[in-house]
Amino acid sequence: MKLRINDNSIRLRLSQSEVSSIGQGLPLHQELKLGKEQVLIYSLIPGDFGKMPEARFLNQKLEVYLPAKLGEDWAKTDEISIRHVQNEGKEFECMLLIEKDFQCLHQRPDEDERDNFPNPKSLEDYQKDE
Repeated sequence: MKLRINDNSIRLRLSQSEVSSIGQGLPLHQELKLGKEQVLIYSLIPGDFGKMPEARFLNQKLEVYLPAKLGEDWAKTDEISIRHVQNEGKEFECMLLIEKDFQCLHQRPDEDERDNFPNPKSLEDYQKDE
């Protein structure tokens, strides 16, 4: 699971096996270790949490709660993402985006993308758009 934070948005990108785990109601956890006592833990946790995703940050943990039924349904479809704006229209509005992670069109030597979803756009189509 990849984490991207930009301004007031949180984006989680999941591989095929991670989407499958979420579809089965299993949580995902990752750690960013910056030092002995400097660890950022981020998680995507399916469960009985209402109708839309919600993010919380406490004690160096970023937790995104996902309604289990929403995750289960998403895992069974070709739908690419789940998007929700938390606190919409308020001072602390935050966009949450949970996505299926696609293989890149160009090789990335530092990343293993074997478990990512096949890219729906072929390299040939990509080069036409440039």
